[in-house]
Amino acid sequence: MSRLAGRVAIVTGGAQGIGGATARRLALDGAHTIIVDLNEELGIQNVARIESDGGSAQLYLGDVTKEETATGMVAEAMSRHGRLDILVQNAFPVGEGTFGGGVTGIDLEDWRAAMSVLLDAVFLGAKHAVPAMQESGPAPGFDAVPYGEYGLHEGAPPPMEVGRIVNMSSVHGLLQASGVPAYDAGKAAVIGLTRQMAVEYGPTGITVNAIAPGHIITEKLQKLWEEMSNPAGYRLFELQYPVRRTGRPEDVANGVAFLCSSEASFITGVTLPIDGGHSVQLQENLVVEMKDFIQENAGLKTHFDEWGTDLRRR
Repeated sequence: MSRLAGRVAIVTGGAQGIGGATARRLALDGAHTIIVDLNEELGIQNVARIESDGGSAQLYLGDVTKEETATGMVAEAMSRHGRLDILVQNAFPVGEGTFGGGVTGIDLEDWRAAMSVLLDAVFLGAKHAVPAMQESGPAPGFDAVPYGEYGLHEGAPPPMEVGRIVNMSSVHGLLQASGVPAYDAGKAAVIGLTRQMAVEYGPTGITVNAIAPGHIITEKLQKLWEEMSNPAGYRLFELQYPVRRTGRPEDVANGVAFLCSSEASFITGVTLPIDGGHSVQLQENLVVEMKDFIQENAGLKTHFDEWGTDLRRR
């Protein structure tokens, strides 16, 4: 596949998980992919995996909460490849402030640390990527549809295919839960910032969209589920989804790749839930279904159990 041939992409948090799968998918589609991550070992492994599959990738070590990382990763793309076409902002916060137990249970320092990754990093990445995309111009090989083909227009056609930004939100940005005020607020703010940037930069040919993943079994979650060794607990999660399974990193990566392609040129400002239908079902019916399953499997456990009902021990 080569629908992204000649394009240059940056994927933050691209060493593993959703970001890792996204980096691999964009490379498979022909983009040169710059993985930005703090984990050097896993980043090198993902680059090697991409290259072994015939793709092109490199690792840029950096903390996305720091402006020097945002400037550095963009400068790397422009100096080495002469352009920047795609920015996928996926880096995930790890720390007490991400979860906590309500606003009364989070220290200000932890709250700000969580927000620096959840929101500040998205702002910084876009701040420095947008000018580089505008300088780069339309994607290689782009042939504009003749202006006026589908109607009468005056003047020059608007810029198209100049850049793609995809920000990683969550179903927690659409639906809220107890015990995770920083995470929920941050992911909701990502959606708001995405919509504002879509309006701001659409006239320059840049589209900006967000993804809202559901329960995605990344490498880390897979390990947690294996440690729980409780198939009934895992099945409980599967039954919450209309498609009757949890998600894979590749499910999200496929959605990102589509939004970065020419096929999605008329899509901007949207938040695409990739959640197996979890966020559209009526909760009352779901509770009844879960009640029956729980009664039949009294010994089930999930990897959330150790944190307590309000997640205070996370």
